Order: sequence, then C-alpha cells, then structure tokens
Amino acid sequence: MDNLISEKNKSKLQIFLIIIGFILFIMLSNNIFKGFRFDLTENKLYTLGEGTYNIINKIENDLVLNYYFSDSLTQEDNYLRAYSKRIKELLEEYALRSKGKIKLNIIDPVPFSDDEDDAMKYGLQGVPSKTQGENIFFGLVASNRYDSYEVIKFFDPGKEAFIEYEITKVIYSLLGLKKPSIGVMTSLPMFGGYNFTRNEPTPEWALIQQLKPLFDVALIDNKTESFDNFDILFIAHPKKLSPDDKKKVLNFYESKGKVMLLYDVYSEADPEFQDPSLPPQGGGIQSSDFKELLDKIGVKIDTAKVLLDRKYAIPVTSANSERPIRHAAILSFPKKAFSQDYNITKKLNSVTSAYSGIIENTNIENKFVSLISSSDDSSISKRNVFRYMPDPTILLDNYKPEAKLNTYAALIENNGKQAIVVADSDLTANYLWVRVQDFYGEQVLVPWASNGDFIINSLDYLSGGNTLASITNRESFSRPFQVVDDLKLAAENKFRVEENRLQKKLAQLQSKFDGTELNDKNSSDYNLFQQDLLKVRKELRDVRRNLNKDIDNLGSTLKFINIFLMPILLSILIILFSYYRKKQKIK
Repeated sequence: MDNLISEKNKSKLQIFLIIIGFILFIMLSNNIFKGFRFDLTENKLYTLGEGTYNIINKIENDLVLNYYFSDSLTQEDNYLRAYSKRIKELLEEYALRSKGKIKLNIIDPVPFSDDEDDAMKYGLQGVPSKTQGENIFFGLVASNRYDSYEVIKFFDPGKEAFIEYEITKVIYSLLGLKKPSIGVMTSLPMFGGYNFTRNEPTPEWALIQQLKPLFDVALIDNKTESFDNFDILFIAHPKKLSPDDKKKVLNFYESKGKVMLLYDVYSEADPEFQDPSLPPQGGGIQSSDFKELLDKIGVKIDTAKVLLDRKYAIPVTSANSERPIRHAAILSFPKKAFSQDYNITKKLNSVTSAYSGIIENTNIENKFVSLISSSDDSSISKRNVFRYMPDPTILLDNYKPEAKLNTYAALIENNGKQAIVVADSDLTANYLWVRVQDFYGEQVLVPWASNGDFIINSLDYLSGGNTLASITNRESFSRPFQVVDDLKLAAENKFRVEENRLQKKLAQLQSKFDGTELNDKNSSDYNLFQQDLLKVRKELRDVRRNLNKDIDNLGSTLKFINIFLMPILLSILIILFSYYRKKQKIK
C-alpha cells in the first residue's frame, strides 16, 4: 500500500516538475535566446520584407540610427512602452541584418538635457506627457558619413502597419538610390484636372499619390517625344491613341519589355462614361481600344464579354429591393482568388472591380500566370446585357456558372519581356478601394481594399523588386471565416429565390384586379394575398434564424478549440508521458 502511495506521489511530482520546467524555460528564453530571432507566425508577420533586405545589402558606408524615446517620462504608459519595445526590436533587426553597417543608439532625451536639445534640433515632434507635463519624444534620426540625415518625427501607434516602410524609406533616401521611372499613359483623369461644372479643381487620384513616393512618375501626353527614359510603361484604359503613340508603345515593349496594361471592357471611371442602364448618348465608347498591344503580348480580351461571379459579387442597393442585392458584375476578389506563388498578390487581402473582362492566352510560347482568378461560380455575360438593366437581380436570374476559373489579371513572360495585364481599369478609381477621412483638419486616404497595393506590387515586380514598393503592404493579421461567408451566400441566394416567388405572386394578384379592387381589404383574394405574404415572410425569418444559428454554433466550436482543446491535449500528453515513465521504471 505504501509503495502504491509512493508511486502516485512520484507521478504527481513528475507532472509538477514538468510544468515548472516549462514555465522556467519560457521565463529564461528572453535572456538566453535574446540574440536569436524566430518568426513562427503563419505568414511571417514580423519578418523584414525581401525589399528591405535588398536595400540593406546596398549599404556601403556606415549609417547611424539614433532612436529617441522618453523612457523616463513614460513609466506609467504601458501601451506606449510596449509599442516602443516593438520599434526597438525592429531597429535591432535592421542592425543585425546589416552586419555592422548600421549603428543603433538608444537615447532617452530627459528634460533639459543635451539629448533633448538634439531631438528638438533635428525636428522630432514632442508630445506633452499626460502626468508630468514635459514633452515626450518618440522618433528616429538617421545619418550617413556625409552628415546628411533623415527624420521620423514621431512613431504614430495608429500607423504600426507602415513601420517597416517608414524606416526603410529613411535608409533608402540616405543611400541616394534611383527610383524606377514610370511612364503613365491613360485616358482616365488620374492626375486631376478641373471640374468646369462645379468650377473647382479635381485632385489626383489616390493611386497616383501612392505611386509618387515610390517611383518617378510622369504622365505621357502630346508633349512626350520619347519613351526611352522610362523603365516601365503603365497603360490604363488606352483608347483613341494616335498611330504614332501606338507605334512608340509597341517599340517600347519590344525593346525594354516592361509593361503593365489595364484593359477595360466597360470603364465606369471613363470621363465619357454612360450609365449602362441608360440609352447611348452620342458615340462615346467605354471600352479600351489597343488590340495591337494585346496581340503583341499574346493575349485576348473580348470587349463584348463581361465577367460575372455570384460568389465574389458585392452587395449594392436596388430600387426594386429593400435590402442590398449582390451585383454579379461588381466584384471583390478575396485572398483565395490570388496566386500565392508571387509577391505581387501573395499578401493582398482583396481587390475590387466593376464590369471586368477575362484574359485568354493566345501564344503557346508564353509563360502565362493567372495572378487573380474568378471563383468556380463565375459566368460570362454579353456586354450589351447591361443596357436598360436597372435591377442587378436580372444577372442572378437563370444564372448558369461555367464551373471553371476565369483569369482577371495575368503575368505574361516571353523571351525576356514581361507584361502584367488586368482586364479592368476601374480598380484604379478611388470609389472602388479608398475613402477620404478628416484627420485633425487634414484629408487622409484610408484604403479598404488592396487595389493600390496590387498595382504597386506589379510595378515593383517589373522593376526588379528592389524598390520601396515591395514593403508598402505589411500583411495584416486577419483571417476571414470562409465557412461563414459561404453560409451567408447560400442564405442570400435562398432569400432572393423567396423574394422572387413573393413578387411573382403579387404580380399574379395584380393582373387579376385593377388598382381599386386590390385595395379592397374586404376582398377574399386580398386576404389570400395577405396570408401568402405572411407565410413567405415567416419562411424568410426561418432562413435568417437558421443562418444565425449556424454561425453561432461555428463560433462556439472555434472558441472551444482555441480556449480549451489545446490545453486539454497538452495535459493529456503530460499525463501519458508520466505514465510511460512509470511503466519503464516498473520494468
């Protein structure tokens, strides 16, 4: 009996020692393994980008990074101190990867010190302390051997996603690296202009504002005599080009072979845009017109065909429905639609488009890579269908998917030439990916889709991938629940079917009566209609209730897995290990 009790005590002691050992390992690892850096996140969220490594490797002469943080004034601000620690560790990563070419100094600019004077001399932004009233400094001063310097005035916690870009931009500027030159040829008003109707200037599009810090951007117009100075041509919605301009573009592609082409079947952003629900006015065209370049690249985009996708459709308001209806021609491509083999699309979250086409390869010698594809629930519609179509439900009625993936954006390589082709140009327009917000009196652009990142990544790829553009889009830690999205989509389709059934019943009743008789509440037919109406409404409520129930059950399951299942499994493993050890001792 005593031996049995002793064996039980030994097992408990072993479990206790294992747990204590695990805790001690975690506590000591911060010191023992401080020089080692492991990024175990699925998408390497905390690893410097390849573009940053390329720029660090170009450092020939030593750089000095002076990191200013008012440590003594922020003892009670845990949030800011935690953020400062992340900045510090990131800067240490820069210094480590530079192999001694970056010298990092950590400076606490205490009040009335020489360090505080230096911080103010270099233009760092001081923020009043919440408790002591002194200025808190939280910025960076980088300098080279030639006494040139660059400054980050203040590390705004609200811009944590752009930390790497801001720091690498500072290093990039000190190295004096040349930005790739981009020639922009477009019939869209991307560079702004003047609205004579409102009698006011129109600003540059958000895309151009994002491109200019990363590339040397120039608009190709009638004054542009030669394309020789450009590294890349960015062509968005080409139409009504002169024979001379077409010849210059074709010659550029043959000689330098670096072109990004946005080719539209129906451009809503076109200044000559005509609402597809309205009759044609004048002879304006909204489709691109440069088939010669498509032929040269070796692809086909039929401007008479529009891509539909029921699964990726964006809900829009409709005059014929009380709730938003998915518009099968206005799409939001999710993460699973992107190629994961190329940095162009690997870290994107979503790309939105309107009235897009499809890209087909016509040259068997091409290396044709589908960068963005439709779902297997996509279809093709004739462009003329959108004429006189005020209600998007028409696209969903009698919808026949092709059960195949259609290409929306593609990378084409052949004999050293590279082209990225997109079957849409509306993705550049602000309304499809960015909104403007007022931030302390300033107009700030806030992207809600990755359209800008996609174009920037594409141009960066064509330039060789050694620019600042490769680090503009740090991947956010977000993971959409695809199962939930599928449940919602299925329910919406069922809602639409039920709504159509109700509308047909209403139409049948209205065909039997004139307007006055239908309003007669004493009519037996009217009462019958009311009964049918209540019945369908109840069915709709049941569908919604079941949908919410499925989502709630899914959420509960995920919570159980994350909170309880893993600790339970760990405990079971510890117990099994102890039992195995005890059996070995008995033997």
